[in-house]
Amino acid sequence: MRRSLHCIVALVFMAIGAALTGSTGSAAPPEPQPVALDCATDMTVQVLGNAMPAAADDQALVLVRAAWAPGGGIGPHTHPGTLVVSVESGSFGVTLEEEGDMGMAVMRSGDAGTPAAEELLTPGQEVILTPGDWFIETGMIHSARNAGDEPVTVLFTGLVAAGQPVTTCA
Repeated sequence: MRRSLHCIVALVFMAIGAALTGSTGSAAPPEPQPVALDCATDMTVQVLGNAMPAAADDQALVLVRAAWAPGGGIGPHTHPGTLVVSVESGSFGVTLEEEGDMGMAVMRSGDAGTPAAEELLTPGQEVILTPGDWFIETGMIHSARNAGDEPVTVLFTGLVAAGQPVTTCA
């Protein structure tokens, strides 16, 4: 009985301590990891989530934060599926290397309440995206780089072929 009382008191103090320090008990996201691809320089990725949705056979749903130091980039590459890529911070240069079946467009963020403006990409011409700009990538060969003097981060989520690398150098 005395041992049970000590356990209960200890649990109460731990709960109070967690409440006072603001701890939610949830795990922190994993640390960013360097990208080991021949076509990537000064790039890290942080897997924020992934799942195997029942409604998408042989597809994995991914959520990743990618970051590049100034001067970093990733040369021509592809992804085995469809991704939505959103610029979180910095200046992000994207070049469509070869146009696929669907083309590729970026959506420029607008003022609150205004729709985003669509801009079609021309193969071989770089566009610079800033926070809030986004695009959908459907397996086209493209390249990207940090186009500024500060780190750049992007979030990407999408459905990709299960069991394959999310990114492959072209």
